[in-house]
Amino acid sequence: MFGPSFITDIGDGQAQLRSWRCGRIVMQGGRFVKVQRRWVAGSVSVAQVWWQSRYGRMNDDICWLDYHQPFGMPGFLTLDYIRSGQKAGYKTFIGAIRVLEEIARVRNAAAIVAHVTNGAISDRLLERNGWQRHLEHWSGRHWIRRFYDGYPESAVTRYTA
Repeated sequence: MFGPSFITDIGDGQAQLRSWRCGRIVMQGGRFVKVQRRWVAGSVSVAQVWWQSRYGRMNDDICWLDYHQPFGMPGFLTLDYIRSGQKAGYKTFIGAIRVLEEIARVRNAAAIVAHVTNGAISDRLLERNGWQRHLEHWSGRHWIRRFYDGYPESAVTRYTA
């Protein structure tokens, strides 16, 4: 009735990606593994992010990225959480971001928003990847990746087998 709870091919899974409100992108060793359906958006506290960055980081090469579409805002995606193992490299992290951009394209989202609390994700890195500061009068580091003028050329094939 509900179909599979994950997809391993973004091209074949576009219908699912459009219908899922929440998802988790999984990358390993610089390669796309899957997008899992999530039933609810995860809530992560700043304290949890701090604790995990100091003491709870896994010793693997897996990176996952949780996202959701807020209720009543079909034109936006929210980047909720990034979990990255100690051995996960730059290609794995950037691949997850590129897959999220592709999901935004598939869903026809105008932008992706994020509240970045981990200092290891630098402003320079975000700016180099097309993100801009957002809601600067709010506390914290709020960022947005806009697609008002179109989407970047898809780079997902670099990260698939």
